Amino acid sequence: MRHHASSRALAFARARKAAHTWVDPYRPAGKLYPAACGQCGATEWQGRWRWDEPLPDLPRVLCPACERIRDGVPAHVLELTGALPPRWNEVRGMIGNVERAEVAEHPLERVMRVEVRDDRVLVPTTGLHIARRLVAALVRRFRREIRITFGDHATTVEWLEPRRRA
Repeated sequence: MRHHASSRALAFARARKAAHTWVDPYRPAGKLYPAACGQCGATEWQGRWRWDEPLPDLPRVLCPACERIRDGVPAHVLELTGALPPRWNEVRGMIGNVERAEVAEHPLERVMRVEVRDDRVLVPTTGLHIARRLVAALVRRFRREIRITFGDHATTVEWLEPRRRA
């Protein structure tokens, strides 16, 4: 195994461990009463949010994901830098596909408003798991073209310049 591949595997292992031990201040501790989010329509039952049809008499609350979006406080930020522009349309499609798949299963894992700047793209998320799935999808597609740096609150994905053959 090459050193490069093993360091990437170690970084993913650290990111997985951080995701399991992470405590979200937006999620209430303990199990809540049955409730429905008044904004997105997700329902909560015994501490788990789902896309079930809400009963008409359930109290209306704001789910943790909608609270994060309202407050503009992402749980994790994916920062895309480097030689990304030629691949941006493909990456944007991948972000949408991963988000649709993740939101269908887990209502609290969403991509917030993507911010495109001159030299980078910021992809804020409402949870760590969707950020990890986005990075995994990018690694599967652009394995040898990117460098990943994991942090506690942000992950940087840098597209490397293509090497010229002599």
